[in-house]
Amino acid sequence: MRRYLPIALLLLLGCGSTNPATKTDLQPSTEAPSKIGNIPEAVPSTGEVKTVDFDSASLGVSKTYWLYLPTGYLDSYKRYPVIYMLHGLGGSEENWVNRMKLADAADELALQAIVVMPDGDNSFYINSATEADYEKCLAQGSEANCVKTANYEDYIVGDLVSHIDSNYRTLAVREQRAIGGLSMGGFGALMLAMRHQEVFSSVASHSGVDALLYTGPYPYEKGTATTAADPVKMTKKMGAFGALFLSLFGPDLQNWQEHDPAFLVDSLSNGQLAIYIDCGTEDDFRLHNGASYLHELLEAKQIEHSFTLTAGRHNVAFWTDRIDDSLRFHSAHFAK
Repeated sequence: MRRYLPIALLLLLGCGSTNPATKTDLQPSTEAPSKIGNIPEAVPSTGEVKTVDFDSASLGVSKTYWLYLPTGYLDSYKRYPVIYMLHGLGGSEENWVNRMKLADAADELALQAIVVMPDGDNSFYINSATEADYEKCLAQGSEANCVKTANYEDYIVGDLVSHIDSNYRTLAVREQRAIGGLSMGGFGALMLAMRHQEVFSSVASHSGVDALLYTGPYPYEKGTATTAADPVKMTKKMGAFGALFLSLFGPDLQNWQEHDPAFLVDSLSNGQLAIYIDCGTEDDFRLHNGASYLHELLEAKQIEHSFTLTAGRHNVAFWTDRIDDSLRFHSAHFAK
């Protein structure tokens, strides 16, 4: 579903939306797997992509997710690990497939995992500090983005995970559940995985807002990083971005810290989460600096993780080039 944002905000995603596919209901296969000597004439060599609607109690509305079912899912009774992939600011649930070609990458890797790509609006995937105004939102003509209660963290970790495990043949244990995302979704993935280690065991951030309160230096220098002590003062310098952040996280520093991956590192011990982080060295929003700071903090706690800074900007080209790396990372983790 298309988001209507100022051009400056759309740059954080780096891509526009395309027309979503027709939405369908999808139930797990009840048919017996093929027997030797009774092989179907056409056996799918690629995974299948579906769009599905479901009701979220935490948001009070119906939301859409895109779903990748791996090759063989519809012809077997096998259960699969699940990877949740979160989109960026100004984006939507269809971006991973239509823009970053996730399904193509998964097919090339012969990925044996279900991938769920939910609609996260522009929420940063948190329970918002500002109450939703559903009627006002409807009056502004943006029904696709309107919710009755803006509890997006509960929506992802509670409603969506429960729905997926209830409706598909999943391996419904944390060891076989991963989460990843880009930009806003990279932040969301790290934040949710760190705050809900009982739900997720592997996490990946592409060009994410990996250190929410990071204030410098630019360029990053090890051992010299500073973080904001006053979110209100910090957001005043950020224009439209600042207004959005303040509405979501509120003025209370503690709430920001409780959702900031750089502060949530303190809750980790080595081996609790498989962690993957990447960012382009020419990132348009200089997010490689915050990523480097998070890397420093993880190293200081001797927490094993994958960290890559490589040439690239904050755009579709970078994410398309990197998606196979995080899918491979999660697959390796599941195999352990």
